Amino acid sequence: MYHEVAVNCFRYFGFKSLSEVDRLTIPEYELLVEAYRLKLVDQERLVHWQAFLNFAVQAKRPVGKRKEKPVYSSFDKFFDYEKELKKAGTTKKENRARFSGIGKLLRKEGT
Repeated sequence: MYHEVAVNCFRYFGFKSLSEVDRLTIPEYELLVEAYRLKLVDQERLVHWQAFLNFAVQAKRPVGKRKEKPVYSSFDKFFDYEKELKKAGTTKKENRARFSGIGKLLRKEGT
């Protein structure tokens, strides 16, 4: 069992020495394994999302009897970069406000 744990730690978690493996508890190892499996699922979702977008960007719509034209005539119509930047910025501010009291609580608990 130790050999398998050590190999997994070096292979998947970026450990560099056996002393790091020795300091690892079983619950920590199980947490790392679960996180790694979830990371693989996230990567697989990203690959599938990319495949879907590749299909979507090639979509065409009929124009006239025997003609087609692309649904997205430019990249900007396919992906609104500025809109996504604004959404990302908004999320950060909302998260900051949502968790603003945690630092105070942690400082209070530490003293």
